[in-house]
Amino acid sequence: MLKTVADADAVLALALDIGKSMVRCGAEINRVEETVIRICHAYGFDRTDVFSVISMIDATVTDEKGVSHTQMRRIHTRGVNFRRLENLNALSRKICAQTPEIEKAREELAVICIENKRFDIFVCMGYVVAAMGFTVFFGGSLSDSLASAPIACVLYVINLYVKVTGVNKLFFTALSSFVAGIGAITFVHFGFGNDANMIMIGDIMLLIPGLMLINSVREMLCGDLMSGLLRLLESVVLALSIACGFAVAIMTLGSIW
Repeated sequence: MLKTVADADAVLALALDIGKSMVRCGAEINRVEETVIRICHAYGFDRTDVFSVISMIDATVTDEKGVSHTQMRRIHTRGVNFRRLENLNALSRKICAQTPEIEKAREELAVICIENKRFDIFVCMGYVVAAMGFTVFFGGSLSDSLASAPIACVLYVINLYVKVTGVNKLFFTALSSFVAGIGAITFVHFGFGNDANMIMIGDIMLLIPGLMLINSVREMLCGDLMSGLLRLLESVVLALSIACGFAVAIMTLGSIW
């Protein structure tokens, strides 16, 4: 049970930091709110009220003495990282079951949230296989599929070393699309591939915010209208940035070749 205001604030800070990390990994808002509530209840809070959208988490808790505590977390960057999300879910379940010391739980959270900038060959191969598969699926030839592979590797490297620096998400998406478009047109121009459009289609699927769109619909159906609409709007804007990146690439090289 909680004994001091400092303990109460520390528990609330831990719960919100875990919730913030979950949102940044692509978790659904209702799952994030439920996790924050469960962690606070595990440490003895009588009442917990949480409001979260994709850019903010706000929570107010009331301890056994009737004292309320409020904290907020601002979320600037988001993405998809299921491995980290799984580890965060495991940590939250452990906290609810064992209620460890706050400092110990924070140490585990810090380890989970370490940004991994090492080149992972398996993730890179996933990019390659997905791009090649989508190229063939949409009607591309084998040479088009092979041409999409090195572009997919470049997109993985950009995602690994540029996105984690905190660069604007719209700029990052447009940059990735531009690089993919330049690569596709260049390969076809020099005879490596038959149809630049098919190569672009295969690589563009790596950038499409499909999970974000699905989560937006799911959240609206679950009653989280504000969060769902914000995700829907973000996915539409990202799709427009993808289109702009490829359009600039086509106009740039199209006028030369």
